[in-house]
Amino acid sequence: MPTLRCFTLNTVLILAACLLAACSRSSDSADGAGTPAKPAVASAPAAAPANYPQIIEQNDQKLAFVSAIRSIELNREFQHNVQVVQAQRASVVELKKRVDEAKPEEKDALQKQLDEALKNLDSNNTIMTKTYGFSLLRNYVIFFAKTRLYTPLADEEFAKLSPEDRAKPDLIRTIDGRVHLYVASIESVGANEIFRRNVQLVQAQREHLGQLAQSINNAKSDGEKRRFQDELTKSEEVLKKNVEEFAKLHGITPLRPYLIEVEESLIYTPLSEDEAKQIATSATTQPAAGK
Repeated sequence: MPTLRCFTLNTVLILAACLLAACSRSSDSADGAGTPAKPAVASAPAAAPANYPQIIEQNDQKLAFVSAIRSIELNREFQHNVQVVQAQRASVVELKKRVDEAKPEEKDALQKQLDEALKNLDSNNTIMTKTYGFSLLRNYVIFFAKTRLYTPLADEEFAKLSPEDRAKPDLIRTIDGRVHLYVASIESVGANEIFRRNVQLVQAQREHLGQLAQSINNAKSDGEKRRFQDELTKSEEVLKKNVEEFAKLHGITPLRPYLIEVEESLIYTPLSEDEAKQIATSATTQPAAGK
């Protein structure tokens, strides 16, 4: 699948925030005190799905498969749990700093808080490792393998839908108190990455148009104004073509806001050179099946 054409600009583009908002609401089963929500089934990291490799390479870095999370609910839960342990780790770092800087009469009380925070963090990190193969001691790359796109509806848009469509739970969902319409599914890692890049490209080009319009207003001479106007005209033409190409590729317009819900994600972790060599050696020395 091709990506959109990119117009070479004379100024550096500052990539704006993606139109997509990752849906990462807290799970109802989460403990408000900061304990990760426990999945229905806790298991050791699984083998990579048949259609995804155990080892991949990205930007000259080998990555090893850790686990797959296969449902919208479990992906929400995972996102929440990661936020919990990351917040706990930040709290531990802050407490450690306070202990180091504390007056002698304050140090014991703060040390007890730090010890308790470390105990809770270690316990939750163990849960994350057993459930997802995820540990705060490593870095990870998360790929979206399947996603569902929704767009928020204004009241008048919702009113135009038929009663039958309004009643379809797979078409209409209330997310964060707002009615959303299902618009598309993206069914592979590659397609999700292309979609993300294309959204960012269109968004960046729209931002650049705004910058050029501002530059025209602030131009100090007619010549400078004409130069900015010429660049604006060219940029508008490229954006128009890219919006049309985006609609052809993805079946939706990039000019609406969208919310993405992750249905399947794949977690990989970067390997050190020694780890990569060990895996390669193990693969070459492992006896063939049936022998």
